[in-house]
Amino acid sequence: MQAGAAGPPSAGPAGRPSAGPPSSPSARPAGPPSSRPKGPPRSSVSSPLSSAEEMDEGAFERLAGQNVVRQAEIERREKVVVLKKIKNSKRNNVILLLLLVAVFGGIAVIPFSQGDISNNPHEFSEEVDILNRNDLTHSAAWEQVDLDLMSTKIWDGNDEFSGSITHDLVIPGIPIDIAGVTTIPVNVKLVSYRLDGANTGFKLALFPSPCDEMNSPGRNQTIDSLEDRYKYGSITPMIIAKEITVSFNVPAGKYCLVFQYENPPEIQGFRATIDAEVTPRWNLPLCAPLAAISLGLAILAGVGAHKAGKAWKKVAQPDTPDKQSTEEEVLEQAEEERGTMSESPETTEDAEMDEMGSPAQNEQPGSTPQFDDSIQAVEPEVTVAPAVAETASEVAETVPAQPVYSDEELRALGWTDQQIEWQRQSEQMQ
Repeated sequence: MQAGAAGPPSAGPAGRPSAGPPSSPSARPAGPPSSRPKGPPRSSVSSPLSSAEEMDEGAFERLAGQNVVRQAEIERREKVVVLKKIKNSKRNNVILLLLLVAVFGGIAVIPFSQGDISNNPHEFSEEVDILNRNDLTHSAAWEQVDLDLMSTKIWDGNDEFSGSITHDLVIPGIPIDIAGVTTIPVNVKLVSYRLDGANTGFKLALFPSPCDEMNSPGRNQTIDSLEDRYKYGSITPMIIAKEITVSFNVPAGKYCLVFQYENPPEIQGFRATIDAEVTPRWNLPLCAPLAAISLGLAILAGVGAHKAGKAWKKVAQPDTPDKQSTEEEVLEQAEEERGTMSESPETTEDAEMDEMGSPAQNEQPGSTPQFDDSIQAVEPEVTVAPAVAETASEVAETVPAQPVYSDEELRALGWTDQQIEWQRQSEQMQ
């Protein structure tokens, strides 16, 4: 026979009981059977006012912590926005500077030539044919393609006095004469069409003044009176249709290009004897330094953009690990190899057996499996723990049954109707 309650129950609980273990109206931690209380639950020691104060204090602390975390997250997001703008701005600067490098570098290497030596419209033509073709009313007049070509030429085919060329040349640049720094390379290509020029050389010069002022009163300059940097002479006769290149290095300014044969042609008239193509490389000393400066600024801007990107990533993605260095990767690989070498032989043997696989996996399809008599299947031993049911029955025998009190008895002991209702709900849940 089970023992009854030790006495009448005390006052009921102060609040709604929660679900707990069997025969217990309120939730309590599991313990030995002898420590379980007998009778209905006792009333809470703490008053509702003190519980509310403790709850309010804990809730305030949690709310304060949440506010701190929320404010930190807001500040982090604002900082991320600012750092992202800085990163994008620096990247745009790098892109702009690289574009300037490409533009200035391209301009520095592009040749800006004047003249065209690719074709001779007077070739295989007599002077009478050339005169007829210069007459627009003649049936054999020049075609528009030939007229456009001749308008771009620097030659003596557009004048009745053959054997010489005068051409105005404007070379932009820095008006400071520093050899190799501000001076402009000028390349002149020459092609001779003169049939009677086998016994004559030529002279080529750059007069530092326009062609109209070259022969003005008081400035009767000749090629021989110029400095060596402005003139070139050759006593070797020119071969027909073979290109000859002459190079100058002069300061920026206005010039008059002059070509003269040492011996003038024997027959004058409208016939081409010399053709020229001039390429002043004024873009090289101007754009090459600008390209180099832009490249240096682009490198500095790239370093700044890299730092800005790392700062943004550190704030926007704090959990993303940085890329390991080569030394860290080598050390990590060495640690892994050291751990592999320190493994026990049993673990190595087990791994080898796993790699070999079972006999059924190693057999070929369609073959009859063969078993070795020396290998016996070992069944795993199953160790059964004590039955849970026995433990439960022992606990049930040691725990006395709780007495059941009526509503009137509980009211007599000071229980309220709400406490009685909670107690009944707890008993139903159990």
